Amino acid sequence: MRMIHHTTLAALVSLLLTGLPAKANLIEANDPRFGLNSLTVDTTTGLAWLDLTASAGLSYQQVLADTQPGGIFSGFRFAKAPEVLTLYASAGIPGPGNYPGSAPGDQAILNLISLVGATSFQDGNPETLGISGTSETFGRVVPGLDFLYVSGVPTYAVTGVPGQTLVYGEATSFPTVGSWLVSPVPESADSSI
Repeated sequence: MRMIHHTTLAALVSLLLTGLPAKANLIEANDPRFGLNSLTVDTTTGLAWLDLTASAGLSYQQVLADTQPGGIFSGFRFAKAPEVLTLYASAGIPGPGNYPGSAPGDQAILNLISLVGATSFQDGNPETLGISGTSETFGRVVPGLDFLYVSGVPTYAVTGVPGQTLVYGEATSFPTVGSWLVSPVPESADSSI
């Protein structure tokens, strides 16, 4: 099953890359288990990111168990918080911080949320949070693109730096939090695929 997954993903990525402009860092791809546009492929790092909505509501421990052979997330692993920050950079987000609605990074934030899936909405604004494989003293780091108001101004808080972001216990689960899961995109041995 894993070989079919990687072969299908490699073929799809090869086909998609042939028609993309040189600056495209993130593209959508299909996964045979999770469906149409369920992956976001970062062409810079070679990682395929599973939509956060696929794991929403599951704790770190539940998802970890399902990354084992035969589990629903087999072939994926938890991304480390620095890898999530690299995904942000590939999406054009300048880095962790607060971005008011008119800030240059705001559109990049919304674009990334549309790719990885919104895990919740606040006042009609999409936001997304995901558990990473990076741990702190009391749990797992939860990087996210969180909508909030700062002095009454609609703002996106971009988090992901350990010590400056949410930390959830390993058995904690919330319906509005997914998991940052990645899989390497295998290089195709046959470039004509």
